[in-house]
Amino acid sequence: MTAERQVVLITGAARGIGAAIAERFIDDGFDVILNHRRAQGKGAANLDNLLARAEARGVRAYKALADIAEARDIEQMIKGLQAEGVERINHLVLNAASAPFKGIRELTKHDWKQLFGTSLVGNVAVINGVVPLMPAGGTICAISGVGSHTVLPNYPLGLMKAALENLVRYMEVDLYDKGIRVNGVCGGVVKSEMMPFLAEMWPGMIERLEASGRRWALEPVEIANIVAFLASDRSSAIRGEILMATGGTGLAA
Repeated sequence: MTAERQVVLITGAARGIGAAIAERFIDDGFDVILNHRRAQGKGAANLDNLLARAEARGVRAYKALADIAEARDIEQMIKGLQAEGVERINHLVLNAASAPFKGIRELTKHDWKQLFGTSLVGNVAVINGVVPLMPAGGTICAISGVGSHTVLPNYPLGLMKAALENLVRYMEVDLYDKGIRVNGVCGGVVKSEMMPFLAEMWPGMIERLEASGRRWALEPVEIANIVAFLASDRSSAIRGEILMATGGTGLAA
């Protein structure tokens, strides 16, 4: 890590939107901290690809294993990063999420703990752990989704995304004096390995979207580009906002 290069920590960076965000920042010359929850599996292979991408572009990439639903994991992650020489973090992207797919009234005590643990309590814990490493200010960006505004069957994560969007506003006020800008991105339907599952869970949804005649499936890089913009000085006037990135879905019947 050089004195000039900025550092971004991305939670849930092993796949999907998180990996696309990591690629964007690597290509833009940032050092990246790649938080992930599992040491094995497809996500671990993706992380190796991101490390190779960083090396090819002359920036640093750090693996940061931690389940952000566990306060002890976050504490150990921060200590581990400091031991590796990470003295500051300029930007934080809150992308990690975890949720069961079932109706609200079917949720068990364990399900509620899972929902709150990662998407709300865990995000606050990550912020509290990272802010001391942001003495010169910086940015925080939270990744939300359309379930925060639209009721989707068997998608309780939408409840937590709505809470996350309000957390953005509260944190913007709370961290203003520290020179930290806090915003969020609410993405629409993003192409991922979850697409076939979502089509099965929400029968007829894709057919209705296709009937609108609009391009409705976004690429993960499109979300990543907005996150990179919010981390730049070009977005200095944007504070406490949730930018909608849905491709205009819902505008046409």
